[in-house]
Order: sequence, then C-alpha cells, then structure tokens
Amino acid sequence: MSQQINSTSIALKQAVYIGQDDDLLEAVRVSIVSKYELEEMKDIPHIWPDDIDLVLMEFDGEVNQTLERINQILTLSKGVNLYVLLKNKDADFIIEANHQGVQGFIECPNEVFHILSILHMQDRRRKGKNGNVSSFFSLKGGVGCTALATNIASELSEMTENRTVLVDLNMPLGDTSLYLNMEGERLYTLTDFVYNLNRFDENLIYKSLSQHQSGLYLLSLPSEMGELDNLNADLIKTIIQSLRKYFDHVVIDCSSDLSDVTLSCLDESDNIVLVAEPSLSSLRAVNTVIKLTQRLGYLKESLKLIINRDHSNQDEMMEEIIGVMDVDRTVRVYNDYQSFNGSLKEGQLLKAFSQDAKVNQQLHAIANMLHNGSFQMESVSTQPQKPAFQFLHECQRVLTKLLKKVKPEEAKTA
Repeated sequence: MSQQINSTSIALKQAVYIGQDDDLLEAVRVSIVSKYELEEMKDIPHIWPDDIDLVLMEFDGEVNQTLERINQILTLSKGVNLYVLLKNKDADFIIEANHQGVQGFIECPNEVFHILSILHMQDRRRKGKNGNVSSFFSLKGGVGCTALATNIASELSEMTENRTVLVDLNMPLGDTSLYLNMEGERLYTLTDFVYNLNRFDENLIYKSLSQHQSGLYLLSLPSEMGELDNLNADLIKTIIQSLRKYFDHVVIDCSSDLSDVTLSCLDESDNIVLVAEPSLSSLRAVNTVIKLTQRLGYLKESLKLIINRDHSNQDEMMEEIIGVMDVDRTVRVYNDYQSFNGSLKEGQLLKAFSQDAKVNQQLHAIANMLHNGSFQMESVSTQPQKPAFQFLHECQRVLTKLLKKVKPEEAKTA
C-alpha cells in the first residue's frame, strides 16, 4: 500500500510555551501539533533542558518583564529558537527584543494557525535559501498537472499573503493563464522578465508581474512562439534564482519532456512534484523520472508523488506499484473531474467555483506540506478521515474563542 502520511509516525520536536493565556496556549498547541510536542513552562529553570527546540513566549504589554525573561532564556539556552507571540504591538519592544536575539514575532490571533509556515520560512532565510521552489512535472501529459499547479499555487499564495508566484514553463503553449482566466489581459512574460532582469528590486518586481484577482502572481509564456528560442537552461535558472529572492514560494508548471529547460527547473527545485494518474502507463512514466533523478543525484526528500484523479476501487496490483515508488511522500487527490472542468469553463479557481468540494481540502493539505513540511495530511486520502475534520474544527473553534477576546476595532482588522 502507498505511504499514508500522519503525525503519529513522526518523531515530534519539543517546544515550550511561556505565558498566562490558556486560550492562546490551546491555539498554539493545535497549530503546531503535527511537528511539536508543546509543554507549558511556568518558571524558567536554572539549568536549561537540552531537548527543547522551540520557545514561544507571550507578550501582552509588560515590556521590562518580557525582555528580562528573553535575556534569561537566550543566556541559559545558548541560542534556542525563541519566538514572541504579540498580543500587543509595541515598536520599541520589538526592536529591543530583536536586538537581544529573538528569532521572530507572531501576531495574535491573526497568525496563530500559520506558526509552522512562519518557522519554516524564517529557517530558510537564515540558511540563505530564500523562497521555496516546487516544480510540478509529469512525463506523460494530460494527467492534470497544470490544474494542480495552478490551484495549489493559489493555496500557497493565501498562506504567504500573496508572496507566491506561478511560473508557466509548459512550453510551447502553457495553460496557466487559461486556468486563471487571464488570457485576455496584457500579461508580463518570461521574455519581458529576462529583458528587465538587471533592473529588478523588491518594489519593481511586484509591479512588473501579472497578478490574479486572488493575489497570486503569474509569470506566463510569451504569445509569440519565436520568443521561446532565446530561453535556454541557464536563463531559466537565473529567472528562478531571481524570483526566489523576493517570493516565499515559486511554483513551476513544467513541460512534459526532459529538455535542458525542464532539467534546469528540477535542479533548482526544493520539491519535485511528480503527477500521475492511477494507470500503468502513467506510473511507468513516473518510475522513469524517479530513476533519472537518482542518476542525477537529487535528494529523495525532494520527490513528492501525487496520484491525481484517484478513486477508491484500485486493484491490488496498482496499489502495489504505487507502494514501491521510491519517493519521499505519496499523496492522493480525489477524482473530481466535473468540478475541475467546471471551474475551467467558468474561469475560476476550484475553491471559488465549488467551495464545498472535497478536493479543496486535499489541495490545501498538499500546499501546506510543500510550504512548511507539516505532516497533518489525513485529508489527502481518498476517503476523508475523521481526525482531519476534527483538526479543522478545532482550529476554527479556538480561533473564534480568541477573536472574542480582541478589542472590537482589532477584530474588524482580523
């Protein structure tokens, strides 16, 4: 059987919570449960435990007391990752806490359920890796690769507050603009990007890219096929490296070939997302790509396999083939051709076209995995399992409880 992803088989890291707000503590626990075991710490010990990976500390306006505790912890622990949960914003406190060595700040309640994403991106930036790059690829066309890339990129855009860009490299005729209903617009293309490459700064790059109404940025293929002649593998690498400086996530819809351009995308990718249908020919193509990645020395941890258009009546031989695929993660997307096709005809993203579609939960879970490595993936299975719904319900319940404690004017902003 294919690998089922859940938190019970993962060794959890240790985190501690310092504060008085029981509701916030519960919200944090729910947010990080897939990667951390959280314990409340009432008093700072004289000898700091060696097994603590993360400290989350409340700030409710007590500047001096909180700064003193921050200093104690960072001195005793010799540099544990410490994040402050901001219940109140105080610019002077934030500056001083940052100087003391705090890794980052999490606004409450708005960012409580995005803690893993925040930790993940901060860690990447400290290591100089900038944004995450995910290439969606299938050696066999027609398996829904573009539909998945577009809709998952939209989910990532929401997670990163629109700091996600979708790059269409499905040459010669990409369909990302069709899926986003942007074909009639004047789109900024890859050749435009190359022309202005040396002029970019953080302000210009966002103004220069096309942006969907959902907030997702798009870098599309040129309409004139002759312009593709100038796009070689080295230029593609330069484009990807430039984009990841300014975006938290770069999603690439690759061509169904093994050209130099495609391989340059895979070279730059943190996640190589292989897309297949549950058929022998599609899975054989996936296996070919897996063997190629092994020869090229790609890390197994970068390989993710999506079985698209999955259905519950798989035969045993198909299940056995999927189960032995040498990839890091295998996840499934329910066969909902009607919703995907309807959303394309209406020019809408799937979550806008059919908000209640089961597939939306699966796409959101996959995006979460690509963005922060969270293994809270029960909702990706073909048959939604009870724990996933319990988790989502728990998040909503705790967030509602927190919002009631926020001042009216702050609640409107949240």
